[in-house]
Amino acid sequence: MDSRTATARRIAIIGAGSAYMPSVIRGLISRASTLGGSELVFHDTHQEHVELLATLARAMFSAAEVDYSVVVEPTLAGAITDADFVFTTFRPGGLPARYLDETIPLRHCILGQETIGPGGFFMAQRAIPVMLEIARVTQERAASGAWIVNYTNPTNIVTDAVRRHGGFDRILGICDQYVHDQKIWAQALGIDPQGLEVDWFGTNHCTWATTIRSNGEDISARVRERLAMLAPTAMRDPYDAPLAQLGADFGYLVNHYVRYYYTHDDIVAGLRERPTTRAQDIMADLPRIYADFKEQAGLSNPTPDSTRGGTDWGEFAIDTICAIAGDEGTRLIVNVRNGDSIPELEPEAIVELPALVDARGAHALPAGPIPH
Repeated sequence: MDSRTATARRIAIIGAGSAYMPSVIRGLISRASTLGGSELVFHDTHQEHVELLATLARAMFSAAEVDYSVVVEPTLAGAITDADFVFTTFRPGGLPARYLDETIPLRHCILGQETIGPGGFFMAQRAIPVMLEIARVTQERAASGAWIVNYTNPTNIVTDAVRRHGGFDRILGICDQYVHDQKIWAQALGIDPQGLEVDWFGTNHCTWATTIRSNGEDISARVRERLAMLAPTAMRDPYDAPLAQLGADFGYLVNHYVRYYYTHDDIVAGLRERPTTRAQDIMADLPRIYADFKEQAGLSNPTPDSTRGGTDWGEFAIDTICAIAGDEGTRLIVNVRNGDSIPELEPEAIVELPALVDARGAHALPAGPIPH
C-alpha cells in the first residue's frame, strides 16, 4: 500500500544500532499513515550494529508494505543535515560505563543505578557534552524549525542542559516509565488499564499522581480508598511491594523509581548480594539478541522477539514525533519547561507532567501546588 503522506519528514535517529530499535521500527509501522514516505537516517558509533538494524528495518517495512526509506550515515553532521527531527536514543559510554555507574557507588554503600543518585550524574557527565554538540549541529545543519526528541538518560538533566547551555529550545525529553507505572497500579487496584488517564507530575523518575480518570470519569476518590487498604501482596512483582506501602501512606500513585529513595538501604543491600549487575546481565545477553536480529533480517516477514524494551518504548517515541509533525495536540507525559505549571519549582526547571503536544511543541498543563 502507498503510505506516503503530507507529513513525510527526514528523521535522524542517533543511536540506531541499539537493541531497542525493533520497537521503534514497529512504532513507525503503526504510524505509517502519519509519517509514511519519510526518510530515516540511521547513525550510530557501532557501525556493524547500525548496518544490521538498517537491514532489519527495511525488511520489516517491506513486509508491512509501508513506505519508508532507510539510509545509514556514518557522521553525526551528515545524519542531522536537513533533518526535521533528531531522535536521540544512545547510551554514552555503552554498557561498560553503566557497569561503572552501578558498581562505584555500591563500594560506598550508595545506590548504583543508571539514572538515580551518583550513577545518574556519572551518566549525565557523559551525555551532556554529546547532547550539546548535537544541539549545536542541529542549529547549524538541520531543517528550519527542527526538533530534538530525546530519550537519552538522564532525560530531564539532558533536556535541561540543552535548553540552558545549548541555547536550543526545541527539545522534548521523553520517558515511557509512566506507561509501565500505570499498568502496575491498574493491576494492583483492580482498574481496567484501557482508557486510564493519570496526571503524573514531578521530575523524571520522581513523579506522583493524585488525579486519575477512567474513560473520562474522575475516579481519584475511589483510587484513594483502594490505596488506603492496599496490601503489599497486591503487587504482582514482589520487587514492587514497597510501592503499595508508599501508595497507602501518601494516598497517591507513585513512580516505580520512588522506592530507590524511600527504601534505599534495602535496595543497596540486595544489589551488593547479587553476583552480577544489571549491566553485566545485559552484556551477556546482547550477542543472542543481535544474532536474532541477523537471522530475522534475512526473512521475508521478520518478527524479532529478542528486542530490549517493550512495544510501548518505541511507539511512545514515534507518537511524540507524530504529535509535532501532524500538529495533533496529543496529550502526552513529557519533560518540558515548567513555566507556572508547578508553582513550587522555578519556571526554567524541567518537569515531567501532562502536556498537549502540537507543531509548536509541548504546552504543559497546570499541575497545581505540590502537597507538602
